[in-house]
Amino acid sequence: MAGALLACGPKGPTETTPPATTGDDETVPEAPPIERSGQLTNAGRHAEAIAVLDEALAKKPGDPELHYARGVALAQAGRGDEAVAAWKEAVRIDPKYYPAHNGIGAVALDAGRLDEAAVAFEAAIAAKPDFADAHYNLGRAARANGQNERAAAALTEANRLAPEDVDVLFLLAQVDRDLGKRDEALAVATKAASLAPDDPEVRRTLGHLLMEADKVREAQVEFSTALQKRPDDNDAKLGLARALVKLERADEALVHLADLAARLPDQAVVWSEWGAALAKLGRLDGPDGALAKLDKALTLKPDLASAHIRKIGALAQAKQCKPAKEALKSFTAKSPKPDALAQAKAALTGCK
Repeated sequence: MAGALLACGPKGPTETTPPATTGDDETVPEAPPIERSGQLTNAGRHAEAIAVLDEALAKKPGDPELHYARGVALAQAGRGDEAVAAWKEAVRIDPKYYPAHNGIGAVALDAGRLDEAAVAFEAAIAAKPDFADAHYNLGRAARANGQNERAAAALTEANRLAPEDVDVLFLLAQVDRDLGKRDEALAVATKAASLAPDDPEVRRTLGHLLMEADKVREAQVEFSTALQKRPDDNDAKLGLARALVKLERADEALVHLADLAARLPDQAVVWSEWGAALAKLGRLDGPDGALAKLDKALTLKPDLASAHIRKIGALAQAKQCKPAKEALKSFTAKSPKPDALAQAKAALTGCK
């Protein structure tokens, strides 16, 4: 939940009317059946749209544009397997019919068939190297397959071809972040937010990256804006609470954390953050104090490092050194990561 960066879907066929091209990519007039099918599809009359194309294909069975348009109509009617069959027929007739390759890949990507999707997107790119959607989709498939370097290369090319495509920028920021390229990720997310200032997901994502860059005040603005656009965004609300605590405004954070705990009572991280905010205010004891919230977090998730570290720190802060040392011993028994254990030991400093 914390710091989540969500990706957009693949860019597949969205219109019944395909790009009509000749061998030298000059635009030619679109066939009337394709236009008519598009009008029917847009009106939600899917069966009629498909029937129009079936009739046209009976007369021109070797027309890849008609097969492609039929695939789009089928896809929009929820008949994905039949759509893929239509697109495969289009590329059988014309192996360089790039939008059909992209459609095949988009369906495979949605189904989690990542290698198959990548092959289709690469075929689309081979047929039309400047097809930005296929580069973007290849980036999605590569990232889902754990191939972040390959994803970065594909998305960088997609960004070069479509520099103002927010979906491309949004995913590129995630990949850069995964690769440890924090400055690049922040720059890309900042551009995405400038292009889509009303997109709450983009603004929230920028907020998380700003927090990681220790630009807390700027992050607080982004989280606040995201919540204005989407008041039920729990991740943005949690990000805002964290930023407020860091800005020494823990009392303001408590309102958001109490609301989150009511919405998400089983989320240990919420109780851990609530405990941290209360500890910041020196409110440690009692059923509504920091220690109670941290214990709740550990009941929900016994290995939650943040809650262990904060409990040790809160006890040390209250000079309850024996319980603090017991808490450290309990945490150590869970074989935490070295950096988390180091933080826990540092939290005990006040008792030395």
